[in-house]
Amino acid sequence: EALFLARIHPGRPAGRIALRRYDNLARVIKRILREAITQGGTTLRDFVNSDGRPGYFRQQLRVYGRLGSACENCGHALKKRIIGQRSSFFCSHCQH
Repeated sequence: EALFLARIHPGRPAGRIALRRYDNLARVIKRILREAITQGGTTLRDFVNSDGRPGYFRQQLRVYGRLGSACENCGHALKKRIIGQRSSFFCSHCQH
């Protein structure tokens, strides 16, 4: 989600990202964390918070788990890539 909002492709080597883009990424990460905490976290499978309720941030996800869906920015189909045994969802048109 953070890379999508910062418009950084998940396959881009870290050493090839400009400082201003890193600064933007840090701002985006903080924003997403605040939003997720407000929504009670992200329930992807069977996670519940300390009072037994699921988190609702999943409903705010823009790319994660949306393989093949239309990008909210440009309408192109979202893609998935495995990086370090983790799934990364992205828009190859918007993220570079």
